[in-house]
Amino acid sequence: MKVLVIGSGNSGLIHAAKIYEKGFPVGVLKTSDYGNMDFFSSISEKSEYDVVDLTNYGNTFKAKMQFITRDVKKAIDFADVIMVMTTTSQHEHVAGLIAPYVRDGQLIVLCPGYMGSLIFKKYIKADVVYSEWETTAYNGRIVDGSFVRITFYNPRNAISVLPVCKAEEVLKKLSQLFGNTKYLRKHILESALHNPNMIVHPIGIIFSASRIEHSGGEFWMYREAFTPSVVRVIQEFDKHKNQILETFGCEPLDYFEAAKWRNSEDLSIPAMDVFRSFADSSNKGPSVINHRYLNEDVPMGLGLYISIGKVLGYDTCLQESIMTLASALLGKNLKVQSRTIQYLLGKDDITVDDIKQAIH
Repeated sequence: MKVLVIGSGNSGLIHAAKIYEKGFPVGVLKTSDYGNMDFFSSISEKSEYDVVDLTNYGNTFKAKMQFITRDVKKAIDFADVIMVMTTTSQHEHVAGLIAPYVRDGQLIVLCPGYMGSLIFKKYIKADVVYSEWETTAYNGRIVDGSFVRITFYNPRNAISVLPVCKAEEVLKKLSQLFGNTKYLRKHILESALHNPNMIVHPIGIIFSASRIEHSGGEFWMYREAFTPSVVRVIQEFDKHKNQILETFGCEPLDYFEAAKWRNSEDLSIPAMDVFRSFADSSNKGPSVINHRYLNEDVPMGLGLYISIGKVLGYDTCLQESIMTLASALLGKNLKVQSRTIQYLLGKDDITVDDIKQAIH
């Protein structure tokens, strides 16, 4: 099984390294003209990079790729599995770029998804299967433009598959690449609504905006932002989210219980204790308001959520308020950039049955 990782940022290089460590041939494709350009230039020369894996007792190794390239045709021709690990706002660009070279039988993984499979289906005519993830299997970052440090992994990583009838087949493949990836969500909508970033990233920044700007880079969001009153906002969000989940045949699950399920080996520990433990191990930041926590998660995540909620006739006032405040903080209208269910399905008059058909 040959794997291509699209994206040479933190998530892309971390997951490529773990695939290499499992013994599978893996290559990396860069599709943007920004982000870690110097590091990309240095690692692409030798097609390898240094890794420090704190999830494995600080193990250090060189992740040796088959290639680290910008050559789209070469990269897609190589792959059996294509893992798209760019930001979700890049899905349209990536889909158009790779579409001419995608062939029947390939598996395309979107991490995270936000129902982006429906965008790729607009561009790709080959007979392929999609998988969407609600979050990454591993976390970490590129350090000082010199090495990749892996700091955290999720003991349980759940995925969804489109079409749903291919779910067990896809899970079998992906569990070979990542041992923690052996759980299924019912469909891509469930994965989208369980993406934790849609909830905590915008809420964390909005309620800490002045602290972020005043701190001079010394803000630790997961440690500082989620005080009891802010936690109540997350819990109120969850009430509405679970209404949507139940409409589409999914079990209700609040944010903190979902985080415990992903993050903790021991499910007997109280959910808030797990969240605080995760916060203690999290990285510093963000240091600015103009950050992907708003620029990506509000239009791509909340925009999708609001559009589906309105189709169902559910209350989306809280989510729309978050979008309005995020837009005001950034000085731009995030609503006009939103990924909506209407856009994904290509029509304005959407019914619940339309959505059910699209996600199965």
